[in-house]
Amino acid sequence: MSSRRYDNPPPYSPSSSEADPLIGPRKPYRRYQSSCVFAALIAIAFCIIAFTIVNLCISLSKDPLDPDVRERIRKEWNIELRRHEEEVLKRIDIKKCWLLEDNDRIRSREQWRTEVEEHKRELEERRKHEEEERLRLNMFWTDLASHTCTTYATREYTARLVNVPSYYNRRVEACMATPVKIHGVEYTPKWCEDHGPNNVVGHWEVDQHEPDCTSYWNWYKDFGCVSPGSGQRRIEHYLENLPSGADWKEFCATTPASFNGMHFMGSEICFQWNGGTYGHWVFDDDNCK
Repeated sequence: MSSRRYDNPPPYSPSSSEADPLIGPRKPYRRYQSSCVFAALIAIAFCIIAFTIVNLCISLSKDPLDPDVRERIRKEWNIELRRHEEEVLKRIDIKKCWLLEDNDRIRSREQWRTEVEEHKRELEERRKHEEEERLRLNMFWTDLASHTCTTYATREYTARLVNVPSYYNRRVEACMATPVKIHGVEYTPKWCEDHGPNNVVGHWEVDQHEPDCTSYWNWYKDFGCVSPGSGQRRIEHYLENLPSGADWKEFCATTPASFNGMHFMGSEICFQWNGGTYGHWVFDDDNCK
């Protein structure tokens, strides 16, 4: 059997290697990896360049030495200046309006004060003129009479004004201005009735030196607590020296009372029983809680 000789070696393949797999095609792994890394580096470089350009633009846009920046700042200042000037003008106008209103109020106040003073002068002159005329005519009171007691320590009086001419048309004014002496004290009428010449009647309510009109509370009766836990106590008084023909309700409500360190101008509740007049008070008391 003859042996086969191989004078020429098998062709060399540069793509082949001992590390190549024995079965299946070889994958281009390293070439693919190198392409991805290169693309990533290019993207990173682009981002850095873009970021640098943006920062440079921003820094240039804020650079006060840049002519465009200075022009923009100048325009913004002009806008702010115009706004400020408009606001100042508005405030000046408002201040002018306030000053005008203040001047109007001052003038109105002075005019009102002048009118009041003129009115007072006119009233005073009129009063003096009427007083002089009344004295010249010698008007005076006659038929002074006392009447029933009207309220606590107060009595009504009446009198008639005489020597009033028939042509005199201010009889009520003359009545109200003419005093009368009662208990040594001069009083002017509280009101007047004009029934014609020589029939002008004045009315007085005198609350001094009238002992017959001075009622008082006689005995004191404590009825205890209104109810358990109410915190209130009930007191009653009997009214003495009630004037004959007087309004018992009026005197009960106006006769002062003092008890337990408290003072009242009159009774809170009034009633009559067996011909007598009683006052009734209810007040807070901690002993009734």
